[in-house]
Amino acid sequence: MKRVLIAYPQMMLGGSTTSLLSLLNEIDTTRYVIDLLLSFAGGPYAGSVPASINVLPYGYLYQDARSRKVHRLLSPRYMIAKTASQILGKLHHNVHLSWQYLEEKDVDFYRDVEEQYDVAIAFLEGQMCKYVAKHVKAKRKIAWIHIDYKKSKFDPKYDKKSLSQFEKIVLVSSRCKDSFCECFPELSERAVVIENILSSKYLFQLAGETIELPAISNDRLNLVTTCRISFASKALDRAVRVFARLQEQNPETVKRLKWYILGDGADKLELEKMIADFGLQDIIQLLGMKANPYPIVSKMDLFFLPSLWEGKPMAVTEAQILGLPALITRYTSAPEQVRDGIDGMIVDNSEDGIYFGLKSIIEHPEKITEWKSKVLMHDYSNISEIQKVEALIDGFQ
Repeated sequence: MKRVLIAYPQMMLGGSTTSLLSLLNEIDTTRYVIDLLLSFAGGPYAGSVPASINVLPYGYLYQDARSRKVHRLLSPRYMIAKTASQILGKLHHNVHLSWQYLEEKDVDFYRDVEEQYDVAIAFLEGQMCKYVAKHVKAKRKIAWIHIDYKKSKFDPKYDKKSLSQFEKIVLVSSRCKDSFCECFPELSERAVVIENILSSKYLFQLAGETIELPAISNDRLNLVTTCRISFASKALDRAVRVFARLQEQNPETVKRLKWYILGDGADKLELEKMIADFGLQDIIQLLGMKANPYPIVSKMDLFFLPSLWEGKPMAVTEAQILGLPALITRYTSAPEQVRDGIDGMIVDNSEDGIYFGLKSIIEHPEKITEWKSKVLMHDYSNISEIQKVEALIDGFQ
């Protein structure tokens, strides 16, 4: 049996975690011994790891936030790097560069993994790749990248050293692969496409759980978004401005919509302020982060994602499996997820695009019913991707 290590930050809320859990639930554990190495304890899905998976001691040496802060402060190398990263971020007006630069130094606070593995997988871009490259011993190493690298605002020069140590680099869509190869032409022969794995059986199991539901309007079109609240990528701020524009033009008409947002993040307070400043509290409701958002999502009419850029967001496919059509912006992989005008709508990636898309469904709500009928007839799960993962582990891809 092959010994396989999978490294991941934490059992956090997000599409990559859903994909990981689908993989862990479906992979053939009679052929592989799977060790899961998490950087940190906790997370909403901490109790969801299958019993057949070995969970190792955590990778980051200092789990307590106070201890972590003290050790960072006592490290001249880290503090110099932190100052440099802040300067870099301000010079380029890009906080992503700041994070990316500091990751290399933060990896020093991770423990070495002494056991030799047949295959080691870094299941998330960034720090996980740097950790596996530097601290894990394996005959073969595989990196998993879930983002559109070119649009992510990361700089390839800060990831080239670590990614060069991986035999294969997995991208979650063909367009993400094209984007990666444009940024890393020297690594293009190592790039392969394996879509985010999603088990409909696992998703329906979660959606069927009993949780406290918010009051959901029966006389409105209920839109839902599940995402990290980050304006830089998810662009919820521009969507709020669009709702304000719709309200200014016709306050009664916009009340045909209700937008529920599930998630948390650095821009949550600013988002709350925007909603209040525009007087949209009756139209937009923040529900916070839920360990299991799927019972709520399944009760909605339409999934809404106004992102500036994406890799191939699992949240869209999850909503489709639960029967929801989607209204999304034209990010890189959008045409791979939504059949425009058939099971949803892809709008121009701009405020005007979002505006005309929302205005269209307000004026023609029957479109949602038509799209939903097509969604219910289509199978969006892709458990067959497991075969590609196993072939990759076995060295056949």
